[in-house]
Amino acid sequence: MRCHFVILLLSLIAAPQGDAADSDAPFARTIELAQRRTVKVFGAGIGRAAGYASGIIIAADGQIVTAQGVFLAADNLRVTLPDGSVHPASVVRRSSDLQAALLKIDAPTPEYFDLSQSPGVEPGDWILAVSNAFKVADRDEPLSVNIGALALRMPIDARRGFHEFPYHADAFIYDAITSNPGAEGGAVVTADGKLVGMIGRVIESKSSGTRLNYAVPVDLLAKFVAGEESPPMAVVSNAAAKADLGIRLFALGGRKGPAYIDRVVAGGPAASAGLKTDDLVVTIAGQVVRDAGDFRRIVESLEVGKEVTIEVKRKTDLVSLRLTPVAEK
Repeated sequence: MRCHFVILLLSLIAAPQGDAADSDAPFARTIELAQRRTVKVFGAGIGRAAGYASGIIIAADGQIVTAQGVFLAADNLRVTLPDGSVHPASVVRRSSDLQAALLKIDAPTPEYFDLSQSPGVEPGDWILAVSNAFKVADRDEPLSVNIGALALRMPIDARRGFHEFPYHADAFIYDAITSNPGAEGGAVVTADGKLVGMIGRVIESKSSGTRLNYAVPVDLLAKFVAGEESPPMAVVSNAAAKADLGIRLFALGGRKGPAYIDRVVAGGPAASAGLKTDDLVVTIAGQVVRDAGDFRRIVESLEVGKEVTIEVKRKTDLVSLRLTPVAEK
């Protein structure tokens, strides 16, 4: 039962006694619908970064949107559908600005959210958040459900740990508590079952220092999936200037070897940011680094002079740092 009981109890308290049976029915139907269209995503866990998340089915042919994260770097990235079946997943594309990713599985998914359908929400409207927070479900078990009210749509100014969060778009803010491991990528829906947006990553407000509960709006997700999003910051405006981060990798296994840092160039961007020898590069500018080949490809696409975030595994911790690429000499 978990959160279902809380939701039904709140409905009963809010309604007159005689209307109790009718008042909980809209929530019950919406929960059932959202459960059939939300999935569990399992991948790689590194340090304190969870190796699991949630996802939203958005098409009948196995397309799923989820949040960006190190779990996407797994060789055995997989999706568990509501019926408990497990399917290998591949990453189709990512959005640094939305901190989102589009996945594909080879399985029919007839139950899905239509991204072209506007939720028509207003501040104060009820919303339900459905997700696999804290990995409460592995197979066909139901996901967690939180109830809340929509606050407003606005740009967010947030951080992850001590570092700025690279999200560059509007977001829906609400009072349901979803900023928890595993919840990212889950569905936020209206009381009648329309998709409001996708639960975002675990972040903190820079103004209050508290966890920020937010969702990526459905219209922005639709543009991302359709390939209509603005070009990411990884596009090079000056092809003659190749980017350099001041990082030299271990030559282990060539391009397929892990992206361990062998040397940090003195006076370079990496040295200034605090990167160290033996750090394992995990992401650059929101793109997952699975091996040395990924590292070189991503660095070559960076824009000289434009600051990016790099995440590295340092012993058991995941460290996020900011640095500005310079022109390769």
